[in-house]
Amino acid sequence: MNPDDVVLVALVNTPRDLEIAEREHWYRIPAKHAPRFFSGAQVLAFYLPGAFRERKWSIDTYALVRGHELARRSDLLPNEATHPRAQELYYKLQLGESVRREPPIVSKRGRRVLFLWTNWAKFSTAREWNDLYLRTPAHEKLWDALHAENLDVEREMIVREGHARYRVDFLVYLPQGRVAISLGDKAARENLGARHIALTVTPNEIENHLARIQRAIQRAARELEQPYR
Repeated sequence: MNPDDVVLVALVNTPRDLEIAEREHWYRIPAKHAPRFFSGAQVLAFYLPGAFRERKWSIDTYALVRGHELARRSDLLPNEATHPRAQELYYKLQLGESVRREPPIVSKRGRRVLFLWTNWAKFSTAREWNDLYLRTPAHEKLWDALHAENLDVEREMIVREGHARYRVDFLVYLPQGRVAISLGDKAARENLGARHIALTVTPNEIENHLARIQRAIQRAARELEQPYR
């Protein structure tokens, strides 16, 4: 494999779907939900959710992608001809032999994500889910700084506030609250209730004033009545 080979990480809903991929060497993706340029993937890796019990929240299996074709669900799974989506179109990805990834790539928390793009260099060296992301140099520099502080931090998490939900670039978990960090064009700070503080930082700050960002996180942590270190 080459470092730049494209890896598509896909959510596997059920153990049966993974069994089909391993035994019959194909995997289906609903055409209406297929990620753009999915046909460029050289490797398909499987993210296992809670249904996999002791293997949950991990990536421990992958396979090379040999090709793809478009088919109806009823053609792929003829024993389920009465399924509500039987006539819907799916991409059938033809796969090589399944390979176990040792050690597995793990996530401390469940991820509500259908697909994630990465490359072989990231995939082959990742220890945890957060190591897989391909983002800007500013994102990577801030991630490295947060990770070096041994903070309990996750990348690209969904935050819910009342009826609103949105994605943040980094979410720092503290026993008494959370600090959400997003990259933007203008630095900002917002209190979102007693247990949640949101910070917006700029790429320029990350590149030239990283200590300033670290101090802002320290202040936010103190306001949540938690020591930063």
